[in-house]
Amino acid sequence: IGDLLTHDRRLPLVSATGSTAMGRRVGTVLAQRFGRALLELGGNNAIIVAPSADRKLALRGILFGAVGTAGQRCTSTRRLIIHESIKADFMAALITAYEQLAIGNPLGADSLVGPLIDARAVQTMLKAVAEIKKRGGKLLFGGQRLKGKAYPGGLYVMPCMAEAKNEWAVVQQETFAPLLYILSYRTLDEAIALQNGVPQGLSSAIF
Repeated sequence: IGDLLTHDRRLPLVSATGSTAMGRRVGTVLAQRFGRALLELGGNNAIIVAPSADRKLALRGILFGAVGTAGQRCTSTRRLIIHESIKADFMAALITAYEQLAIGNPLGADSLVGPLIDARAVQTMLKAVAEIKKRGGKLLFGGQRLKGKAYPGGLYVMPCMAEAKNEWAVVQQETFAPLLYILSYRTLDEAIALQNGVPQGLSSAIF
């Protein structure tokens, strides 16, 4: 693949999806022969929940957005920005939903959350969880590696929710795993500023 990118002029445009590090490498290699790149490098996607939201609909959307495909989708939900007046009740319902997640072999009909892609992805998530704790963030659910015969290879994790600050470096970066940061707001302008207050841009939503 490296030789194709570097030398094969039959490929005037290369479309690649992956990490920022991958994008830098592909872009650099193609630039050497003036090739073009179309790069999709992930996101730091947020959902805003207003007091007027249909809470049942929001709950379903957030749950799938944050843990579906084990958080390994470029449009996975990374940040939940919720109005302070409904935060306590909504988070209680979301935690209850997380407690009922079916985690296991993704080929199983009942499994909603499968494994992470490799051991490095697991370590990246665990490192992010440790950083949240170090900064004084509050873990609301999960965040640990799962062990046992039902979770072979050491690649399964319990999806995590944690209260954090938008400006923290760990929140500003994309962790490609089922890790959801909980932020609160008072005014819609504040919520939009939080949504836009990261260097990435891919998807956003409001209930």
